[in-house]
Amino acid sequence: MELIIGIIGIIGIAIIWGIISWIIETIRNSEKYVKLKPKLDNLERSVSEHETKVEKDREEWKIKVEKWNEKIKNDKAEVETKVEKDREEWKIKVEKWNEKIKNDKAEVEKIAKQKSMGFPWLAEAYADYFALKDGELEKYLKYKKHPAYTTAENVKQIKQAKRELLKENKIVSYKITYFEKLFPWLSELIADNEDEYIPVKIGDNDEDEGNEDRVNDFLTPEEYKSLPTVERNQMALDRYLKNRNKSKWAIGRDYEMYVGYLYEQNGYSIEYKGILDGFEDLGRDVIAKKDEEVCIIQCKYWAQYKEIHEKHIFQLFGTTMEYWIQNFRYSKKPKTFEEFAKFLNENKLRPIFFTSANLSGKAKEIANALNIEIRENEPIGEFPRIKCNINSDEFGQTKIYHLPMDQQYDRTIIGNRSGEFYAFTVKEAEDAGFRRAFKHRF
Repeated sequence: MELIIGIIGIIGIAIIWGIISWIIETIRNSEKYVKLKPKLDNLERSVSEHETKVEKDREEWKIKVEKWNEKIKNDKAEVETKVEKDREEWKIKVEKWNEKIKNDKAEVEKIAKQKSMGFPWLAEAYADYFALKDGELEKYLKYKKHPAYTTAENVKQIKQAKRELLKENKIVSYKITYFEKLFPWLSELIADNEDEYIPVKIGDNDEDEGNEDRVNDFLTPEEYKSLPTVERNQMALDRYLKNRNKSKWAIGRDYEMYVGYLYEQNGYSIEYKGILDGFEDLGRDVIAKKDEEVCIIQCKYWAQYKEIHEKHIFQLFGTTMEYWIQNFRYSKKPKTFEEFAKFLNENKLRPIFFTSANLSGKAKEIANALNIEIRENEPIGEFPRIKCNINSDEFGQTKIYHLPMDQQYDRTIIGNRSGEFYAFTVKEAEDAGFRRAFKHRF
């Protein structure tokens, strides 16, 4: 029993000691809490203050970024405005400069349009004007911040050479313009480039510089060697007809031949003045005759957007009168305009203007007043191109055909002898007993 009481006493003492220890530890922790609480309060306050500061800084930076972006936006707008303003200013400057150049050019051209044939000083003035412009460039190169003396000297030498060339060029230009005003038909014959053929009058004693076959120009060497004569010549003719790079003169010749062919089908005998006489045809391209009727025909194959003006009508009227004066002499009395008008009214002499283009209103009005027939908007149609000619000499007759590129083509007249004709194909000509002309070169 005592043992049990002893054990219970020991347990009680342990419990009491534990309670006392807990109380002591609690008191100690309370003391520590009391000591640490101000620090904890300070820490919480510091954390709160830090969070407040961070939030404030965030708001400040947000405002700064917005202001910075606004500034960038404004600066960009200012730059764009300035660039646009500079662009407009430069545009105005360029327009003013171009206007000045245009006005200067107009002044120079105004001088150039005067009758300059007898006034070469105008060409001199023109050259001086542009030499002065080059002189301004020379001064700039010589006296700029970093002078270019060598370049300036080169410009000076070029300026002198250019001045002489401009002078010569303007004198030639004046002469061409003057001649075109005197002879309007020259403008249709002037080549677009230096490689085009310039027509001249075809004489009877022209020396042939060679016997090269112009068919070569339309065939490859292999085709020329391998093809039979008929096929070779026909292929060359076909390619010649389809060639889109013909000169103005070649196209004009085709048109004159087409017009002549149309009248020939109606029983007229044809004389091709434009083809044979070149610059000396006086504006009479085709002369068609039947019985006592003579047609003086001028042909103009122009693009559709162009217009025939009254100067061409006046030219046809004048050349028709010149033909009448030279070829209708029934008496020795001086010719009168009344007699000429009578010929026109009786249709013994018919001036006809044949063109692929349109006539201006004034040109039509004048043509009607002068009794000139108009055939406008007439394109080139199909017609035979091969001339089958019969030559007669002491040895008999020789049948020869000529292709459009052959030397004797233009001067060969068809219809003077029985059996002569125009053929559409080489086979048609050869089947009729004609051979190709030996002198090929055109």
